[in-house]
Amino acid sequence: MQHFGMEAALLPRVELAVDEAVTNVIKHAYAGSKGQIHLTCTREGDTFVITIQDKGKPFDPRSVPPPDLEADVDGRRIGGLGIYFMKKIMDEVSYRFDPAEGNVLTLKKRASPATGKST
Repeated sequence: MQHFGMEAALLPRVELAVDEAVTNVIKHAYAGSKGQIHLTCTREGDTFVITIQDKGKPFDPRSVPPPDLEADVDGRRIGGLGIYFMKKIMDEVSYRFDPAEGNVLTLKKRASPATGKST
């Protein structure tokens, strides 16, 4: 991302979003069985695009309701914040399923056009 002119301070946040996405694939799409995860990073104009593709069980992250962040910590269920983090960190999160390609999750982060810095 730095090579493409993105702000260095953004790297840990984007890494967190990607880590959460890949962890979800491992835990839920493959659920203990072996499988491959293909990760592609590209630049489209001022946007850094990360595509995560797998052939595991389909799961649409748009179907997950937002977490109740106001709930008491003791009453809150464990986990369930990964998709929330992805949506908060990234400018765009999209998902599609194709029988031939499998699950395709796309995460996008734009740089500010005026400065080249990420927003």
